[in-house]
This record gives sequence, C-alpha cells and structure tokens, in this order.
Amino acid sequence: MRRYGFAIEIIVTGDEIMFGRITDTNSAWIARRAAELGARVSRVTSVGDDVEEISGVLGETLARSPDLIVLTGGLGPSEDDMTVEAVGRAVDRGVVLDPGAVDRIRRSYEERGIQHFSRGERMARILEGSRPLPNPVGMSVGMTLEGGGSTIMTFPGIPAEMTAMFDAYAAPLIEGGASSRFVARTVVARVVFRDFFPVYRAMQRDYPDVYLKNAATPPESADGRLEVREIKVDVVVEGGSSEECEGRMKEVLEEFDRRLGGVGGRILRG
Repeated sequence: MRRYGFAIEIIVTGDEIMFGRITDTNSAWIARRAAELGARVSRVTSVGDDVEEISGVLGETLARSPDLIVLTGGLGPSEDDMTVEAVGRAVDRGVVLDPGAVDRIRRSYEERGIQHFSRGERMARILEGSRPLPNPVGMSVGMTLEGGGSTIMTFPGIPAEMTAMFDAYAAPLIEGGASSRFVARTVVARVVFRDFFPVYRAMQRDYPDVYLKNAATPPESADGRLEVREIKVDVVVEGGSSEECEGRMKEVLEEFDRRLGGVGGRILRG
C-alpha cells in the first residue's frame, strides 16, 4: 500500500493491562476508526502506571514526530492515575485544574451525595498551556497540546468515554489532515486448500497497493491439502475518497473471485 500521510501513535497506560487483568480494546478501536478517517496507527505502546515509564515512552514517541499521539488511561481520581503528571514531565509543563471540569465534577458529586470532593478534583487535572477536552460521557477531562511537532491528546481508558472523546476531538483533526481514506473487508474464500495460495500470491503480486492477509491454518496431513476449506482473507484498500476506495474494493474482490473460480473456488461473502 502507498505511504499514509497522517501517522498516529497510541500509548495505553494501566497496571491492569500490564498484569493481564483486562484486555486493551481501545487501541484496536482507534486503529479501525483512524483507518476509516484516512490515517493509520503506526505504533501502539502499553505501559504501567508509573510516571517515569509513561514520560519516557512519550519522550521516545515525540522523537518520532507522529502527527497525533493519543494516550488512553490514567485520568481518574485514584492516586495511581498518573498520565497528566507524566505528560507534564515529558513536555516540562506544570499541572493545573480546569475550572470548568471542577464545576462539573463538584455538581455531580453533590447530586449523588458524595462528600470527599478533593479526590474527585484529580479528574480535572490538565497541563499549563493545554486545552481541556470536556468529557461528554464521564467526568475525567482530557486535554490537547502541541509538543515537538505532534499533537498530544489524552482520553480516559473507559472505552465508552474514550470513543466518544476520540470522535469529538481527534476525528476532526484527522479528517482535516489526512489525504486519503481506507476501506477494509474480510472475505471468505471457499477453495481446495492447495489451490488457494497460487491465486492468493498472484493477487498480492498484481495488486501491490492493496493489503491482502490470509488466516489459513495449515492442514494436519498431506490429504488435508486436497480438501475444500474456507479461508478468511482481510483486504484493505486506500484511495483519495471513500467512493474511490469502494470502487477499488469492488474491482479487487471481483477479480479475486474470478481467479478463484478458475480453480473451482469462489468468495462466499465480503
């Protein structure tokens, strides 16, 4: 595929991820959404709740100068929510409270009869010179700032909050800066296993600008190579517009189906 014009890197924070207690679904969602918008995630880094570790990873990421750096997690009220402090250390800025977020959190606490507001104030932390990103779903405020030629955005780790904030703040930035679009499909090829790979490799050779990746599992015996199998294939095309991508996808899948038909196979769906 041709080189994408808008690069994103993701930093996922949380000891719960590093200990394997939860699965990081945020980065997969961002990668799919970014592709729809015309960008591509070039790297994902997971790191625990440690100020030095997070700031160090962010420093390394800033040195690569991606267009957008998204940090998810570490914006809650707990003492181990350290993302704001870590970003501040990496870009040499102090931590302040966003007055608007403080008011929203205070009102929410009062309505629910929660007393100890000082802990809730931690969810209003941002950095000096940053712009707060109000949370339309929860209480933890995000922020955006420029650093080393990259835009940095912080979002909560809770998926519903992250997705809402990504679409509200990151998506418009990507759409304004991306020069292309992506469309992806997963199709199922029904064909004799042995006959699949010559067709598949020829498609890769003849369509070098298209991402093709199969999920074939090798048969357990030589006889298995002669059996009809259903093989999933991921197809991703890039173009200047969604319409161009859809047209290219239709062309590629029709040709793939035609070539499979030549060896007695076909595409079942896609």
